[in-house]
Amino acid sequence: MRRTMWSWRDVLFDVAPVIVLLTAGLLDVALGLSPPYGQAPRWTAIAPVVVACLALLLRRRRPLLTLAVMPVGVALLAVLTPVLLTYWGQFVPWLVGMYSAGRHLPWRRGLWAIPISLGAYVLLLVSYPAMRDPDSVMFNVAILLGLWAIGRLAASWSGYRDRTVRLEFERLHAEERAAVLERTRIARELHDVIAHTITVIVMQAGGARMASAADPRAAVAALSRIEGLGRESLTELRALLDVLGSHDGAEVDRAPQPGLGDLDELCATMRTLGLPVELRVDGDLARPAAALQLTAYRVAQEGLTNVLKHAGPVATTVDVLVAAESLTIEVGNAPGGREGGMPGASRGLAGLRERVAALGGAVAAGPDGDGGFRVRAVLPLQPVPGTYPATAGEAP
Repeated sequence: MRRTMWSWRDVLFDVAPVIVLLTAGLLDVALGLSPPYGQAPRWTAIAPVVVACLALLLRRRRPLLTLAVMPVGVALLAVLTPVLLTYWGQFVPWLVGMYSAGRHLPWRRGLWAIPISLGAYVLLLVSYPAMRDPDSVMFNVAILLGLWAIGRLAASWSGYRDRTVRLEFERLHAEERAAVLERTRIARELHDVIAHTITVIVMQAGGARMASAADPRAAVAALSRIEGLGRESLTELRALLDVLGSHDGAEVDRAPQPGLGDLDELCATMRTLGLPVELRVDGDLARPAAALQLTAYRVAQEGLTNVLKHAGPVATTVDVLVAAESLTIEVGNAPGGREGGMPGASRGLAGLRERVAALGGAVAAGPDGDGGFRVRAVLPLQPVPGTYPATAGEAP
C-alpha cells in the first residue's frame, strides 16, 4: 500500500536536506556567496534554485526523474530565458542528485544518470561561455562522476550489510530450529524409554506379587530384573536429560543409541518377561544409517511392549527386511488378550508415525486376518526429510 503521509524518516532524509540546500541557495543569491554565471539580474537565479532543490524531494524514490527535472530542467530554462546560475543554488543540488542516482538505482538503470547529466552540462556550456574553461569543465565533470561512483559504493556496502544481516538471521533461525528438532527427538526418546520401562516394571511387579507366596525365588528373580532394567533406564534417561540441559553447546557423555544389532538383546529381555519372541532377519543390518536403525529399534520396542500390555504372553515375531532401497520391520503376535490392559498404546503409535514420517517412511498398525495384531514400518534407505501421512488401519 502506498504511503500517503510523510513519516519522520521522510522528513529526516528527504525534506530536511531540501530545506538546507534551498536556504543555502537563496543565501547565495542574496549575498553572492559564489561567483555567478550569466549577465541576468540576480533575482532571476531564484527560479533555478527552487526548481533544483524541490526536485531533490524525489531523489530516493525517483532518482532519474530528479535528474530529468534538475539539471535538465535548469539547463533548458537557461537556454530559453536569461537566468543567473550560482554554485550553491544549482551545482550542489546537482551533485546530491548524482549521488542519489548511484545510491538508490540498480547498476544498469543508474548508468543513465551519466549521459543525462553530461547532456545537461553540454547545454549549460552552450548557454554560458564563462563555464567553458577546460580546467573547470574537467573538474566539474570529475566531481559529478565521483559523486555517482560514491553513491554506487554506498549502495554496494548497504547491499553487503543487508546480506550479512540476513545470513546471520538465517543462521540463528536454523540453529534455533535445529535445537527445537533435537529437543523434539529427545522428547520422543524419553517417551519410548519411560513407556517401555514402566510397562515392564509393572508387569514384573505384578508377577512378583503373585509369586511371592508360592515361589519366593521367582519373586526375587523378578525383582532383580526390575532392578536391572531400572538401572539401565536411569542411565539412558540421565544421558538424554544431560543433552536437554546443555545450553552452551558443550559435549556431554552419551551412551550409544540402540540399533538393529540390539534387537537380539531386546528380544531376549522380552523372553525373560514371559513373552515368546522370534526374531527373523533378512539382509545386512549394518547397511541402514544410524537414524534409521534407531527408529526401527523403537518400532520393535513399542510393538513388543504393546503385545505384552494388551495380549499377554502370546507367540510374537519380529521380522526385519533390509532390501535394496528400503528397511521394513514388522512386529506381529498371535491372537490373545488381557482384560484390564494398560492404556496408552495409541499415543505410542502416534509417536512412531511421526518419527517414521520424519524419515520419509510410513507405519501401518492394526489387526491381521488371523485375529492377531501387527505393526509394520517401511523406511527408505535414502530418507527424504519431511512430513508424510501416516497409514492407519489393517496392517498389510
